[in-house]
Amino acid sequence: MSDFVTESIESGIQVLCFDRVEKKNAITLDMYQALTDALRRAEANPEIKVTLLHGAGGDFSSGNDINEFVQIAQTPEKMEAIMAFLQVLTSYKKPLIAGVEGRAVGVGATMLLHCDLVLASREARLQFPFVQLGLVPEAASSHVLPQLVGHQKAFEILILGEVVDATQAHELGLVNHLCEETEAYKVAFRFAEKVAALPVEAVALSKDLLKYRGQDDVQMALMREGRIFKDRLRSKEAHQAFSTFLSRNK
Repeated sequence: MSDFVTESIESGIQVLCFDRVEKKNAITLDMYQALTDALRRAEANPEIKVTLLHGAGGDFSSGNDINEFVQIAQTPEKMEAIMAFLQVLTSYKKPLIAGVEGRAVGVGATMLLHCDLVLASREARLQFPFVQLGLVPEAASSHVLPQLVGHQKAFEILILGEVVDATQAHELGLVNHLCEETEAYKVAFRFAEKVAALPVEAVALSKDLLKYRGQDDVQMALMREGRIFKDRLRSKEAHQAFSTFLSRNK
């Protein structure tokens, strides 16, 4: 595992925690690899019935590590680690639950679209700032989000990239239930226990029935986005946006 992704297994529940608190749980290539390996192990382990994602330190994840994106722009083949994670995430066969506190930005927000249950604190904030960075949406969000909220609202969320607060996310159907601040993990774990107590095969088959009709479209969107995203990383717009972002953070 990565130093910044922790894994524990309790009562049939695999808990994966983003633990890079000083960077608001920004995800590195090593973290992507660790998450991919963990999800693959879980699918092969009959003792694991549910996977729960959450972030340490009051944030879910601030998205991709921008410093690494600057490096990836020079060596696009490094995108393979990201794409491998997204492929496993979007086709994951076991129930996937997220407990969200604070910021869920970029891939920290798009991965929630592929969770089966999302529990969020009332202070949680989702944001999809791809266009502001000169990029395009990823994780098949260009396909999944319009299916959930309609074209016009998806355009607003993905193109303007403004913050979607927890109440809005709940009203739009991006979040199942809201809870008080610091309670998201505890509430998410309770839901995970409920799911883990159900007949395993019936749960898996029911998830497959819910998702199978759109699965090919999701994978096609994921691949198309990936090709365009890789090209955008080398674009002048992205380079300027990254430079502005990094200089502002300094």
